[in-house]
Amino acid sequence: MGDDIPGLDSISAESRELVAVVRELLDAVMRTDIDDATKASLTDELADINTQLRAKVRQPYITIVRHANGRIENVTQAGSGPLNPRAPILSFDPVPVPGDTYAPVEVTAHAVLDASMSGPPEKAHGGIVATMLDEVLGVASTAAGASGLTVALTIRFRAGTPLGAPLTVTARGTGVDGRKSFASGEVRHGDNVVAEATAVYVSVHK
Repeated sequence: MGDDIPGLDSISAESRELVAVVRELLDAVMRTDIDDATKASLTDELADINTQLRAKVRQPYITIVRHANGRIENVTQAGSGPLNPRAPILSFDPVPVPGDTYAPVEVTAHAVLDASMSGPPEKAHGGIVATMLDEVLGVASTAAGASGLTVALTIRFRAGTPLGAPLTVTARGTGVDGRKSFASGEVRHGDNVVAEATAVYVSVHK
């Protein structure tokens, strides 16, 4: 797409607000204990909303934007896409743009997980934690100068990851070997490491 990639400011406030409300809906559906008659009524209303939303769809549905510093992001992907209400909300500290040669970097993101991402009582599902780690490790590897697809992700869960609490995900691009690149990182709740991971990525370019 080159210079045709739109800027981050091309995402309207209304688009962001719609996604935010849907996120709240997912959490509310998980928690609700309303009566079945009300559920049936709301189901009909939501079905009508779905019909309105599908009256005009994007083709392709993926949306790519360019940040002010030149970094490119798919804002509809499931790892952290701000236009994907199923994705964990990951708020990244400034992410460097990769240079002409590989240079290890560290990337930090922040998250609070809601009830729709639960596993054990009051804890996040391990698959959601894995998704966050895969996403932030991948961003770190790309920022270091070696983008690619995940071919291995090894995770150690050291404690339950709490819902509704501030989490910090830190990742580092740690090296490159031909088409392979490597990263490591961890999820923290306060000073406690609740999960840690290493990953291997392979470039799709030969």
